[in-house]
Amino acid sequence: MARKIKLDAEFIDTNTFISMIENRYGENIIDRNEEVLLRDIKVIPTGSISLDISTGVGGIPRGKFTEIFGLESSAKTSLCLSIAKQALNLGLRVLYVEPENTLDYKYIEAIVGTIDKENFILAQTETAEQALSICEAGVKSKEFQLIILDSVGALSSKAEQEDDLEKTHYAGISKLLTLFLKRNAFDVRSDEVAFIFVNQVRDNIGNPYGGVSTPGGHALRHFLALRIQLSRKDTISVTVNKDLQDDIGINSRFVIKKNKLAKPFRTFFFPFMFGEGIDTVVDTVNFAEMLRILTKRGSYYAFEGVTLGQGVANTAKYLREHSETLDRIQKMCYDSIVTNEGSMPVDDDEEGDTDDGTES
Repeated sequence: MARKIKLDAEFIDTNTFISMIENRYGENIIDRNEEVLLRDIKVIPTGSISLDISTGVGGIPRGKFTEIFGLESSAKTSLCLSIAKQALNLGLRVLYVEPENTLDYKYIEAIVGTIDKENFILAQTETAEQALSICEAGVKSKEFQLIILDSVGALSSKAEQEDDLEKTHYAGISKLLTLFLKRNAFDVRSDEVAFIFVNQVRDNIGNPYGGVSTPGGHALRHFLALRIQLSRKDTISVTVNKDLQDDIGINSRFVIKKNKLAKPFRTFFFPFMFGEGIDTVVDTVNFAEMLRILTKRGSYYAFEGVTLGQGVANTAKYLREHSETLDRIQKMCYDSIVTNEGSMPVDDDEEGDTDDGTES
C-alpha cells in the first residue's frame, strides 16, 4: 500500500505526489525509475589507472563538479588535457575555458593528439564575467559533455580590469562563482556534464600553522562532488651518459580531499612524461606493486610466478608487448579495491589545506 502524504490538509499517496511534482517541475526533478536509481555513475577516465580507481567510480564523474588544485608544476593542466583526451576518445565534446591565457594548440596536441576543433573548443578570456558566461553557455547548449575552467585563481573581474591598480576588490570572484554554481548546478546534473574547476593555491598568511588556501570562497567547495589535490612528488630522470641525466617527467602525487561518491583521502601518484602525457603502463606497474598484485624479488617484477622484467622500465616494456597480461593486472587492481580486499594509503594531513574564503 502506497504511503500517504499530507498536502494542503488532504492526504495523497506517494505516486500521486511524485506525479504532481514532475508535472509542475519536469521529470528530471525526481529519479524514481529503478534502473536510473541503480545505474552506474557515468565517468570520464583520467588516463591514470591509480587515480581512476582511487576516485571509487573509475574517473571524473559526469553530472558533477570536480576541482583539481595544487602548486605550480604539479601537472594540473596536464591532467585536465589527459582527461580531455579520454573524453574525445569516447566521442564526447570538450569546452576548455582558459583565463590564464598560457595554452597553445601545439602543447595541447602534444598531450591530446591531433584535435578536431569542432569537438575541442579552446576559449581564452579577458574577464571572469566572460569566462563564466562562456561556461554557462556551454552548459545550457547541451553540446559539451566535458567543460574545464583553468583556472579559478586566474579569474579577474571586469571591475578589477577597469579600476586603478591601487583599488582592491574583496571577494568579488567568490560572489560571481557562487552565482554561477547556483544557476548551473541543476543543468550540469540533468545534462550529465563533467565540469572541472582547476585551482591554484595561496600561502595561508596569518595562520600560525602555515599551509595553503585556494581562492574562490566556500561555496565552490560545497558544490564539489570530487576534490583532488596534486603535488610534485619527484622527478623522473634518465641517464644520458656518466656525467649527465635528463629530466623526462615527474611523479605527481594526488590526494582525494573530498569525495561524495566513494571513500575520500585515498592517495598515490601517477607518472607524467613531458610532452607525452600520463604513462598508463608505468602507472599500472607502480600501482599493482603497491597492491601486491605484482611481486618484487630484488629489482625483478613478477606476476603469478612469471618474471616480467628487471626494473619498472623493462616491466612496462614487457606489458606493452603483452596486452592480455596488462589487461588482467589492471582488472585485478580494480577488483582489489572495489571488493575491499586490497588496501590503499590514505592522507591524514589536513593541516596544510584550509580555506578562509578570502581571495588573494
